[in-house]
Amino acid sequence: MRYPLLTRGVAALVLGMAVAGSAQAAHIDLSAGRSMTSDTRWADAVFIDGVGNTRDWRGIDWQPVATAGWIKARNTHEDNLDHDVYIGAAGVRLVNWWRRAFFSFQLGVADGRTDALSSAGEFVSTLGWQGDHYQLMLRHISNGHVFHGRNLGETMALVGVRF
Repeated sequence: MRYPLLTRGVAALVLGMAVAGSAQAAHIDLSAGRSMTSDTRWADAVFIDGVGNTRDWRGIDWQPVATAGWIKARNTHEDNLDHDVYIGAAGVRLVNWWRRAFFSFQLGVADGRTDALSSAGEFVSTLGWQGDHYQLMLRHISNGHVFHGRNLGETMALVGVRF
């Protein structure tokens, strides 16, 4: 049974923030861009990230982060890439280490299987730069061939706004 993206996104964000240990997000990021897998098969992607307050652990600044996203189906029948995939993830974001750059690593759950994301369990890694009200990110989602066989992964360039 499929639910609308908004319902899934909100549910994943609330659950992810609870798991990440933050009752209230310090800010919300809304990002969109293009995702690529296997050669040049591009698709639209939209993500919302709830980011918690900055915390310190032995001199390392980090924030809890929860993500909900959508990757659009591709119009191809060559591979199993012809349906939408929804992602929910939670993890940590390392911040304040170099000129407003950040890196995050999250454990994710994918709803929908494709040759790019072939299992329910996925890893989400992001390298980005954030200004006061905008951000640029490179994000990769893959199971790293840990959970299931063929897995091409999704790599995307995203531009976002911060609230």
